Amino acid sequence: MIDPINVTDYNRTENELQEFIAFGLLVTGKNAITTSRLLDNFIKDFKYEDDALFEVFKRFELTVLSQALKNYGFGCYNAKAKGIYQLVRANLNLRTCTVDDLEKISGIGKKTSRFFVLHTRQDAQCIPLDVHILHYLRDLGHDVPKATPCNKKYLEIEKICLKYVSSSKKTCAEWDLDTWRTYSGNKVAI
Repeated sequence: MIDPINVTDYNRTENELQEFIAFGLLVTGKNAITTSRLLDNFIKDFKYEDDALFEVFKRFELTVLSQALKNYGFGCYNAKAKGIYQLVRANLNLRTCTVDDLEKISGIGKKTSRFFVLHTRQDAQCIPLDVHILHYLRDLGHDVPKATPCNKKYLEIEKICLKYVSSSKKTCAEWDLDTWRTYSGNKVAI
């Protein structure tokens, strides 16, 4: 089960990597704690003992997967089913794939790709721009949007964050989680 409060783990098994990227895709527009619980219930109901999660998802046709996600309470289930369907058939190496590789999957944008890479690779130099990070930057006087921006603006804001990370003496993952915890009210220490 994904712990949405402590998501950084650089030693995940292949199946744990699969669960984490699925979580990243499914959490879009939904609370992380709720998504973790829903995904855990889905896995308990459909996963055989030694199955990799992607093999579980591959057993579903797209329309059936969409209906299953709807039945479990995942919002935007059609779009998320399309993303899961593409993801499990993309044959990505989840230990080495790039953010660009991940962003070729429907439903995985800059924030989700960076979230996955940041919290699975110790040397990652990227930031998933969520509402909490953007709020933090606005509090520091930066002119940034309230919602995650796209493309060029995303990269500009990410560079600002990386400067703050550098001066903080923390890893990108530590800085990201500290900011998230402060601005989300989840005050659990790393």
